[in-house]
Amino acid sequence: MDNRCLTCHSKTVDLLIDKFNLQGEVAGDFSSEVNHLLTNCKHLSNPYLALLIHRLAKKKIQNDDLYREEKKHANSILYSQYKKWVAFVNENDESLHIAAKLAVVGNIVDYGAHSVPADIPAKIEELLALDFALDDRDEMFAEVKKAESVLYLGDNAGEIVFDKLFIQHLNHPNLTYVVRGNPIINDVTFEDAEQVGMQDVCRVISNGHDAPSTLVDNCSEEFQELYTKATVVISKGQGNFEGLLNEKRKSLYFMLMAKCDIMAEMLGVNKGDLIITKKQEGSLWRLK
Repeated sequence: MDNRCLTCHSKTVDLLIDKFNLQGEVAGDFSSEVNHLLTNCKHLSNPYLALLIHRLAKKKIQNDDLYREEKKHANSILYSQYKKWVAFVNENDESLHIAAKLAVVGNIVDYGAHSVPADIPAKIEELLALDFALDDRDEMFAEVKKAESVLYLGDNAGEIVFDKLFIQHLNHPNLTYVVRGNPIINDVTFEDAEQVGMQDVCRVISNGHDAPSTLVDNCSEEFQELYTKATVVISKGQGNFEGLLNEKRKSLYFMLMAKCDIMAEMLGVNKGDLIITKKQEGSLWRLK
């Protein structure tokens, strides 16, 4: 936990109060209870604190899926252009490389980061011009090619469309895509996977938990077994990175955009940079 994270969580609360037009006692109680969490959160991981705040929001707002419409909208917009993106990738001499880049660029669709562009497809086309700050694509492709099994940890709705396209190009016979156990922010669930037809290209399972991250010890036994046995794990997004950055396992790859200064500092890159990097077994990232 970094003190700068607390500012971001406070902003989340303000946005939720505005989004659902909370007023009077409801808004006051919500703010007060979150402030109590923020004052006593030093023992918590950042993803777990986000989980507690959103569980509280669901209870106060009486809504189990706070970003359902935004998720459907992002999925619909990008999936409606799926044939266009397939053609774009297939026309490229390095189709697997560009499919991976699209999957990372799609990470811009993140309501938890408070910065979703108004025109999502246009922003994605703009970001495709960026180079990777960290790029372990070739090593990842080589490991996936000879892997017995691959576990792909999904992140956000909308970007799941590009996850599907990338998974099709990976063309691995034993790849499993993982969604959240219950709705949290705009993270992917079974509903999102079904909307974009993810089940047509790979197996889809839930991790059994509702953190906006992958907190392995909190996940289902099914997930933990797959995670332990997987030859290669591909982790999408900053939330999953936060939950797994201290994991000590072989062949763990992170694909994300660095969306805040803290994560950028940790990775030694700039905010907004594109990242595909392998976690070195036994190593820890440290803030500079």
